[in-house]
Amino acid sequence: MPAPGTVEFPGQKRRKIRMRGTKQANKDTQNRLRKNLDRLLSEGEALLPEVTWNGKISWRKGDPVKKTIKEIQKVLDNRHNQKWLSKRMMAKRGDPLAKAWAGSLSAAHDEEITIVGDFNHPSFGKGSFVRRGDGKPLYLAAIQNHHLPSLKMAAWEQHARKGFHFFSWKKGLVCSGFQPVIPEGWLEDVLERSRFEFMKNEEGWCTKDLTQDESLPHISLKFCNDEIVLISLNSIEKKSKESFIHHLALSMLPPNLNHVLKATFSWKPEGFEGDYGEDCEEDIQSVFEGWIGLTMDERSLPERLKITQLNHIESGIIVNKIWYESPHNAIVGFSGSEKEKKLAVHLLELANGEAIRIDQKGVSSERKGGAVEIQTSSLNHILLALWEDYGAKGLEEYGIPSQDALDLWEEQWQKKKGFNRFLNEIEVKRTLAKKSAVFPFKKGELKGITGEINDLVMAGLIDGKGLAEKIATEKRKQIDSAAVGWSWLVATQRSKGKEWQFEQGARDKGSAWVVSVKNLIAQGQLLIDGEKANYEQAIDEVKLSVGESS
Repeated sequence: MPAPGTVEFPGQKRRKIRMRGTKQANKDTQNRLRKNLDRLLSEGEALLPEVTWNGKISWRKGDPVKKTIKEIQKVLDNRHNQKWLSKRMMAKRGDPLAKAWAGSLSAAHDEEITIVGDFNHPSFGKGSFVRRGDGKPLYLAAIQNHHLPSLKMAAWEQHARKGFHFFSWKKGLVCSGFQPVIPEGWLEDVLERSRFEFMKNEEGWCTKDLTQDESLPHISLKFCNDEIVLISLNSIEKKSKESFIHHLALSMLPPNLNHVLKATFSWKPEGFEGDYGEDCEEDIQSVFEGWIGLTMDERSLPERLKITQLNHIESGIIVNKIWYESPHNAIVGFSGSEKEKKLAVHLLELANGEAIRIDQKGVSSERKGGAVEIQTSSLNHILLALWEDYGAKGLEEYGIPSQDALDLWEEQWQKKKGFNRFLNEIEVKRTLAKKSAVFPFKKGELKGITGEINDLVMAGLIDGKGLAEKIATEKRKQIDSAAVGWSWLVATQRSKGKEWQFEQGARDKGSAWVVSVKNLIAQGQLLIDGEKANYEQAIDEVKLSVGESS
């Protein structure tokens, strides 16, 4: 049935239809493709891979690579026969790569290049090509962009899948067969086009910064042809859109660098001269496998290698990748009070060899090696991370009796105060306990009015006059107890303006005890000052004064 007729109106513009995946070629694209296509016609044989392998394949008739090259050679022999090329580029049988060559050579006879295909591959890169014939876009793009080392090699990807090795660079393309044999000139060209600036020396190649100092941390790549390439860690850490290892891998097929190189790591943390253990090299090679296998961000490689090596240090303290044998030296630069530093040293000594990592938030986790690794710069975080397991014992080392240390550990574990405040409170308690120990009687030990006076005097001398004054001015139901407070206020000259808080009877009674109370205060101060005192005799005088002597 014939198609329905169409109506065209005056002035109607005809629509241009363009195939998906194509674009209008700009001037640069036209010039580049013209140059590449002309070279296909004039030097096509020079663009074929050089086969350096002479082995035999028992399970097949002949070498498949050489067979493909032979098919392409037939196409090249008919490069000026456009009728023959037109037939070959649409053939359903025959070598698919030779078919793409026929299409590309046919396109080379076009006078103008207008519409081109737009090829983009995540590994081999991108390039424009003239779509001609029934060839695969990958093959057409690879053949017509032979100036791009990675893309031109992609045409031989079908053979690489079968185990053949290809090496591509600006000046050539080599197939070394089933063994990766690096051709002469390949490595030098690849390094020259990489993101690093390499310098040649007697031993091989190295990044420019290593020419002045080869002791700098670096990675060494030893290739199967015994050539060595040194890359400094500083060079790798620099920001770049390109990846060196991707660039290197995509200069060969299959892109398996494990077949052609061995990587080693040269770095040691400042201060450390010991051994890393038997498993260290194995773990470092595991990191390299991720890098060489193209599954790792290249800039993160130096950090991962350093962390892996640090994980195999069995003792000491690691701070910012610097090793310290002594915890005291490790925390010198940390912010915090001297009390916090002293306690932190005790805890770190207890934790040394226990394989602990302390992160920036003060959270502890297990690490492989026995050393303590500190990633935070806060002493409070260190103390917090180690407190649960080492806090009680650390307080004992700090100088606190065992039972008191356990009570304080539990209190801090529950309340989680700032450690500077916590330690200051401990110091206050220790000072008060030391003062209390010099008195022959403890608070509450003596009974009656004498006991109240003793307790108030000790409070003033140990806890401070402010606290004692608060106790002295508290309301009391009994006149004798009120008189105790008044006697202390008068004896310490703190009674002015407080008369209204005491009844007349309490003031009169307390005033009669002032002399003995003042003497008791004086003797107590001598005890605190470490001098000879007659505190017990002064207590007897107080008893006599208040009428409690036996």
